Amino acid sequence: MTLPIDVEPYGPGDSEYAAAQRLLRRAVDHLGARFADYVVGDGEYATAPFLPTSGEAGLPVVARLKENLPLLAAAVRARFDAQPPQAVFQEGDDRVEVWDYDHCDAWQTLDWPEVRVLRYRQHKRDGTIVQAEGLTDFSIAKLGSLSFYRMAKSRWKIENYGFNDGKNRYGMEHICHHHANSILIVWLLIALALVIERLYRLRYLHRGDHGIRSSMDLYTYLWLSLGSRSPPDTG
Repeated sequence: MTLPIDVEPYGPGDSEYAAAQRLLRRAVDHLGARFADYVVGDGEYATAPFLPTSGEAGLPVVARLKENLPLLAAAVRARFDAQPPQAVFQEGDDRVEVWDYDHCDAWQTLDWPEVRVLRYRQHKRDGTIVQAEGLTDFSIAKLGSLSFYRMAKSRWKIENYGFNDGKNRYGMEHICHHHANSILIVWLLIALALVIERLYRLRYLHRGDHGIRSSMDLYTYLWLSLGSRSPPDTG
């Protein structure tokens, strides 16, 4: 289950990546480094300023490798293109081929001794093939290739259950406010509502043999539950 934990705005002269560093530091200060096992990010976060911040917070990184790191991307192509996959996994209906190498040279501004890179080629049941690369500071001894693949794919949970749901189901994109502090408060309230609704569905509505309930049913049951004076069901 994907839950938002905080919001960090940025404005003119600032950047998404600087805001992400501030948010990560604050999250670790408030929740402790053990609130997460790793940080996952898009290729734009695979930069020297962000990666050391995660390391300082005590969290390993899994990030997408794209052409914004041209030397590393070229070295990975030169190594993997001429090799057969090192392992093949069956993930549900998909066949996944992986290439995994943990001795790539770090770029000049990254204070890592080496970079580990994984390429996956996902063969879907309809014939579609999805190929991508990811990088990490996890060692092979601590993280197997299949787990690395699953962590790299978990980035889409943030996109689908975070941004897409926030905009399309919770109104995060259409906020009728203009003052910066007012916008921030509304974002935080939306994030809180999203957390409450998802925890409610997980911790309460999974019980019993009922079918799939509509959004209006969920809304009604939530309000009835909040207004009930009966003791909570802890069974």
